[in-house]
Amino acid sequence: MTSDPLAERRATPATELPEAVEAQVREAREVLRADAEAAGVDPQLVDAAVEAAAASFVNARVHAFIGILVEREVRSTLHLAMHDATDDEPGGDSRGRG
Repeated sequence: MTSDPLAERRATPATELPEAVEAQVREAREVLRADAEAAGVDPQLVDAAVEAAAASFVNARVHAFIGILVEREVRSTLHLAMHDATDDEPGGDSRGRG
């Protein structure tokens, strides 16, 4: 019996999509709430914006990037920048740019 080298790269089965998307949105919400707290933005605003953004992707045909798209939309809506403790260090930001 030969193994399928592409088995790990196959799309998530349809029965697992809701859980996968929910996990992406949950992760985005956690990051956004942390950045909102650092910026003094009400976490309830973040939650409402995440729900609205996630709802806009309910009928999306591609689910792989919903978490990223939700995060991007919420950041744009709330004018929320990414915040990291290393952003304040001299010489660059947390992504290694200086």
